[in-house]
Amino acid sequence: MSEKSFKRYYTSEEAAKYLCIKESRLRNLRYQKKGPKFYNPGGNGRPLYDRSDLDAWVKGEQTDE
Repeated sequence: MSEKSFKRYYTSEEAAKYLCIKESRLRNLRYQKKGPKFYNPGGNGRPLYDRSDLDAWVKGEQTDE
């Protein structure tokens, strides 16, 4: 497995790739509050996603609400 497989936090681009969706789709889900939980450290408009939150969202266990 590559080192990237063990990364904990993902940028929006990386999270979209991890989820196999387009980044624009992930952004739309975020705005609609239907996507995975995300963090916005520093309020800079660059969300970060925890891999465990991405996995939970895929399983239908959580959203960013």
